[in-house]
Amino acid sequence: MDGMDDTVIRLSSPRDLLALVPYRLGFHPERSAVLIGTRVNERGRDAPGLVIRVDLADVAHPQAGPTVAAALARHLRADGAHDAAVVLYTPLTHAERAVDDGLAAASAALAAALPWVEDLRPWVVGPDGWRHLSCEDCCPTAGYALADLEASAVAAAHVLEGRTAVPSRAALAVQRVPAGPAREAAQRAAEEERACHRAVLAATGGAPLLRGAAFGVPGAAPARDQGPLDRRRRAGARLWDNAVAARRPRPGPEVLGRLLVHLGDLPLRDAVLARTTDGGMQASHRYLGKGAAGAVFGAPRRPDVDVLDAAMVLAGDVAAHSAPGCGAPALGVLAFLAWWSADGARADVVAQQALAEEPDHGLALLVLRSLEGAVPPPWYEPGGPW
Repeated sequence: MDGMDDTVIRLSSPRDLLALVPYRLGFHPERSAVLIGTRVNERGRDAPGLVIRVDLADVAHPQAGPTVAAALARHLRADGAHDAAVVLYTPLTHAERAVDDGLAAASAALAAALPWVEDLRPWVVGPDGWRHLSCEDCCPTAGYALADLEASAVAAAHVLEGRTAVPSRAALAVQRVPAGPAREAAQRAAEEERACHRAVLAATGGAPLLRGAAFGVPGAAPARDQGPLDRRRRAGARLWDNAVAARRPRPGPEVLGRLLVHLGDLPLRDAVLARTTDGGMQASHRYLGKGAAGAVFGAPRRPDVDVLDAAMVLAGDVAAHSAPGCGAPALGVLAFLAWWSADGARADVVAQQALAEEPDHGLALLVLRSLEGAVPPPWYEPGGPW
């Protein structure tokens, strides 16, 4: 699923449509099949709807391809699409495509799955230009220049809105800052914060130890005083809130290192997620202890883009300053927030990155299961405005 995009742009030509794709995905596709649904928007006009990308090899596969194509068609229909366009991205030049069956196989599978699309003639974007797959006389032999796409009004409008498209899907992953003083300072701060956390856990037992104490069961009480742990979590919540508000200048490496450890504390992490998905309506500490899951998954409103973007930037900075193999707490938060923003590609890439560093990371696994099941964030209404 593509990300949220409120930019109102008129698509007056195929060039505009193809120029739109990287900005809706957040990256320039490679070896991909991309479907762009057309649906009626809240103004009663046709507008681009769901944008879906799959690996070209999957939809071109002789056995699995029809199943993949049928699943894509179902997602478009569920989003309210009444028409669709297909763009195939290949590393092959126009001459090389003449002896390759992959594009034709993908086109055939998609045509069979989309009988409700009247004129399904896939566009092909290759290294030497773009054109219709089976065009005989409507396109130049070598296709139109790729530079035309970057020069389109659609691309210019997105750039003016501050939107970018990274060079590839892999580039959506968090890139760690180079080894040096900043990363070393963050890692020292993280080690110091872990030591403090261990000391508090030792003093409190880590959590309510009597069954039912955490859920208000009558007569149940923590086996030890949880005050130090509660105070630590409130301090961590304030640290996050202050850091997410300080976008310029951005937090220093010491703060980022401390936040990495705090995000590994699940009640605090969930409070941060609740505050973010709830639009920053309350301080994070207000969600500690109760109501975090309800605030997240019961959120009826569309996300506040500024609040969401600020939290994603901070989570990415925390992960970028973490030691190799230690970034999963921040990566999991970023993956979840990317899914919440309907940026499925980034959510998938970052969740996989989190699992590479912590194979059983629960939040990353939740994100991947949601993506595999095509589960949208709870605020999203099929056929509604993006």
